[in-house]
Amino acid sequence: MDTIAAIATPVGTGAVGIIRMSGDKAREIAAEVFSPFKIKSFENAQPYMMYLGKLESGGVRDKALAVYFAAPNSYTGEDVVELHCHGGAALLRHVLEGLCAKGARIADRGEFTRRAFLNGKMDLSDAEGVIDMINGDSAAAVNAGYRLATGGVSAAVHELTAPLLDVIAHMEAALDYPEEMEEEAKLSAKPVLDELIERTQKLLYTCRAGSIVKNGITVAIVGETNVGKSSLLNALTGRDRAIVTDIAGTTRDSIEEVLEWKGIALRFVDTAGIRESEDVIESMGIDRSRDIAKNSDIVLFVVDGSRPNNANREELLQGIDKNTPVIEVINKSDLPKKTSAKGFMISARTGENLDALKDKIVSVVIGESLDGGGEMITSLRHKEALERALKSLKSARAAFDQVPAECTLLDMREAYAAYGEITGDTADEKIIDTIFSKFCLGK
Repeated sequence: MDTIAAIATPVGTGAVGIIRMSGDKAREIAAEVFSPFKIKSFENAQPYMMYLGKLESGGVRDKALAVYFAAPNSYTGEDVVELHCHGGAALLRHVLEGLCAKGARIADRGEFTRRAFLNGKMDLSDAEGVIDMINGDSAAAVNAGYRLATGGVSAAVHELTAPLLDVIAHMEAALDYPEEMEEEAKLSAKPVLDELIERTQKLLYTCRAGSIVKNGITVAIVGETNVGKSSLLNALTGRDRAIVTDIAGTTRDSIEEVLEWKGIALRFVDTAGIRESEDVIESMGIDRSRDIAKNSDIVLFVVDGSRPNNANREELLQGIDKNTPVIEVINKSDLPKKTSAKGFMISARTGENLDALKDKIVSVVIGESLDGGGEMITSLRHKEALERALKSLKSARAAFDQVPAECTLLDMREAYAAYGEITGDTADEKIIDTIFSKFCLGK
């Protein structure tokens, strides 16, 4: 394949900027622009050794480092060279132009990782894990991306496709000798299908926790006016993000802040106090509050513990899905309690019980489904593929004794194709193009 090149570090000024090349001529092109101090030519460079030398490319010069990764033991499976220059945007741009003048071309988005996939260095799901690691905004998201990138999910899927492929092969062989082999093939296939259905369902059970690990928990802070919702947001995040006053209806729009707690991203959304209002702008904010609560993972229903009477809980939470968990939070525990409401006692002013509240949010939303060492499905694409595989397996199993073997084989092949979309074994070009279009240049 031709030799590609790209700047692999973010655009801007920094201490170090890296330019990466991959392809048959990567070392040859590097040798034309880079002169090592300790060896005669970079053509003689030993793999995986970092060399200091002089770089002249695109009309600029630099004292730089270069390293050669020999095929097939490189990220892409091809010869790869990395040039580590000083991190100026103009410097890197001119060096890249010089490499292209010597025979390289600028890489497309994600082309390095795409070549790794095409050269068998990783499965398609592994490549998606690389994206997740780059884009992860919490420790849990990064770790989930790492497990995906290092083959955890693809290994789990291969454990499903291997026995399914054996069943398909056995059933196809039985078609040539239906009287002698068909019943035996069906009998041996049934327990395998039952196990595949169960294991696929177990993977699908992890989707909700996987989505939360990847995207975080959206927490809507709702309640009537002046119960301390904005104070609670400020206290939870440690920032004066929301304006706090004694005037009812100060918050008229939603305010979002993100913090990481125990590795999970918590997205707190402070909403306008819910009450009857003739103010058009405040009414729009109240409507938005209800919409946010409806679409959140969990709701904190805040009550003022120092008030004898608080608004009706059911009235304020109307329209929220009954499956959305609600934690009733009694604020102002530092003042004498006058409300009859029961719930989680906190004080936004003193910080009492705020860490315990964050723990409660994570435990209520995720429960015991977050297994730090197990595989979980974090991708919507993987979830949809597993659902199609499960549907086909159930169809094959249910009709086993009622339809000819050819019909059950059709369902099993569809299940195999759905599994293969996850690993890339059966994915078409459109799916592959879509995945790699999400990558940044140089990756």
